[in-house]
Amino acid sequence: PARFGAFVTTLAAFFLVEMGDKTQVATIALAAHYHAVLVVAAGTTLGMMLANGPAVFLGEAIERRVSMKLTQTLAALLFLVLGLWQLAEIFGWFG
Repeated sequence: PARFGAFVTTLAAFFLVEMGDKTQVATIALAAHYHAVLVVAAGTTLGMMLANGPAVFLGEAIERRVSMKLTQTLAALLFLVLGLWQLAEIFGWFG
């Protein structure tokens, strides 16, 4: 069983994955432009939570109904297909 639950695990993963992305660059630019670091940071954080919160809760609901092994297998196959597709485009294998 997960030590901290889905919410805390997702929150930590979200923080680590999103460091340095376009949203953070935009937040820095807005905060510098308007000289309101706390207000801009609060607004962008709230916006990201509104956008990603439903996905977390939906993912948790789906996780209760679908086995984790099946989910991992499907995700691995999807990444394999996408990787092969990119290689095919790079090397021009199909046209």
